[in-house]
Amino acid sequence: MATAIKNQAETRTATLATPIIKDDVEIKTIEIQKPNSGNLRGLSLIDVCEMKFEAGEVLLPRISSLNERDVLNLAPENWAPLLTTIASFFVNTEH
Repeated sequence: MATAIKNQAETRTATLATPIIKDDVEIKTIEIQKPNSGNLRGLSLIDVCEMKFEAGEVLLPRISSLNERDVLNLAPENWAPLLTTIASFFVNTEH
């Protein structure tokens, strides 16, 4: 199976409010890849842009190093930076 090429322009870093421990390593930031059509399958784009928990719960394991268990164990205060970072891919912030 081919591995997708990682484009740095299409990744953003979310800083966690509360670091997590994964594989005995403290993680303070999560790299999030820009979602493509395949990552968004089965999701409402409106729910993703409105930062709904259910959309983030499905999408985060598809576009980050977090797996489903990691996502379910996240502290509530970590959701805002993660969901805001995802939503930022869909908003033009350049003037």
